[in-house]
Amino acid sequence: MDIVEIVTKYLQDNGYDGLFCEDECACLLPNVFPCGESFLTCEAGYKIPCPEDCGEHSWHIGPLKEGLESSQ
Repeated sequence: MDIVEIVTKYLQDNGYDGLFCEDECACLLPNVFPCGESFLTCEAGYKIPCPEDCGEHSWHIGPLKEGLESSQ
């Protein structure tokens, strides 16, 4: 099992939708790491709608499911 398979299994087993790196990029399961870049700064997250001013794509990945309050 390689690191991509390990990370993919962890995300699936824990209900995440993909990975994100704040203000840089995001990827959805099952295609994590399509960029081939380092994943050391990636975080697990949930698919959320883009802000209205985004215009580049139809989704983002963020740390919280939309509508949930932070527990921190």
